[in-house]
Amino acid sequence: MKQKLKAFIIIVMAVIISLISIYAFMRVSVATEQLRGTDLLWKCFAIWIKSIILTQAILVVGGLFLFMLRKPKGSV
Repeated sequence: MKQKLKAFIIIVMAVIISLISIYAFMRVSVATEQLRGTDLLWKCFAIWIKSIILTQAILVVGGLFLFMLRKPKGSV
């Protein structure tokens, strides 16, 4: 049961991270149509930082769930 739950958590994490990357690419494409020059640079930089923060948050939360499901040392 634990293995199935671990696999489910990992799959959900991968799907959410994929959605974050698709969202970031969509935001950058919209920004390139609307902005030019340094404004475009700063907007893309902000989108990149936001996607990194969201990805790290997903990894931390998923890692905590996986940590709670681990076997304690000494158990069989």
